[in-house]
Amino acid sequence: MLHDPLTGLPGHALLLDRLEQALIRARTRGTLVTLVLVTGPDDVLAAAKALRQGLRPDFTVARYGDSVLAVLAEHDFGDGAPIAELIRRLVGERPHVHWVTSDGDAEPQDILATARTPPARH
Repeated sequence: MLHDPLTGLPGHALLLDRLEQALIRARTRGTLVTLVLVTGPDDVLAAAKALRQGLRPDFTVARYGDSVLAVLAEHDFGDGAPIAELIRRLVGERPHVHWVTSDGDAEPQDILATARTPPARH
């Protein structure tokens, strides 16, 4: 399914395609790709709306799973921390926000697996 029927956002398959294309662009253009996963928002529809309204129009906001939204961002430098922080401000403190940034030297499934893994707590 290319688009999620509940939110109208790109679905899992379209997200994977866009991620693959973004990684190719990162490798060939020397840019970066950040994938942010938002897990467990209280209201998926409200969180999706907040992300679409509050993020740049060239970012992909997708529904990755039942209670998981994904944001795919391409950028020229830095890491995903500022993007993840903006997303946290938009969706609130309750959902978990995990992110990973790549220079394109990874497979889409590896990027998704890394983004799904919470950071180690020290």
